[in-house]
Amino acid sequence: MLLSLRQLTLAILVLLSSPAGAVESLFVFSPRADSPGNDYTRIEHFTFDECAHSCDVDKKCNAFSYNQLNDVCFPKTAVNQWVQFYAWSITGVKLSQGLLNE
Repeated sequence: MLLSLRQLTLAILVLLSSPAGAVESLFVFSPRADSPGNDYTRIEHFTFDECAHSCDVDKKCNAFSYNQLNDVCFPKTAVNQWVQFYAWSITGVKLSQGLLNE
């Protein structure tokens, strides 16, 4: 499956706007966005990098929302079809390996 030019451009722009020091995982980050629902746990006192790494190594995790204000990580089985604006949140979506190999 090939990404459309619009999808690829959006992915590149979002990756370029990812937080400084982000892990080198293959995620698309959406700053100031929360994806409510599909949480399977809540991890407190985590940094953004710890949250992203935790999701990266967990096969059940396909996305996460990170609350910067409270340092809380919300690993998710999936993202919602919609996100809501939240100034203190970052949502990361793990890219499919199938998309990366094409």
